[in-house]
Amino acid sequence: MDVTHTLVVLLSIGLAVVFSFLVAGIAFAVARWGGSPVPESVSTSGKAFAMALMVISAVLAVVIAVFK
Repeated sequence: MDVTHTLVVLLSIGLAVVFSFLVAGIAFAVARWGGSPVPESVSTSGKAFAMALMVISAVLAVVIAVFK
């Protein structure tokens, strides 16, 4: 594995985490806008973060395995 491939993988992982934080923030805002209390909104955003990161990680693992 060359350096460029490694850096692209690290960049992809970083973007997946940033995108998951964005999804969590949007989920929190939507839950608060819907009238949920703060603890329930935090729980909703945590679930959204975990699910987004899990799906993106699975897709990324398949893409890396195919293009390796």
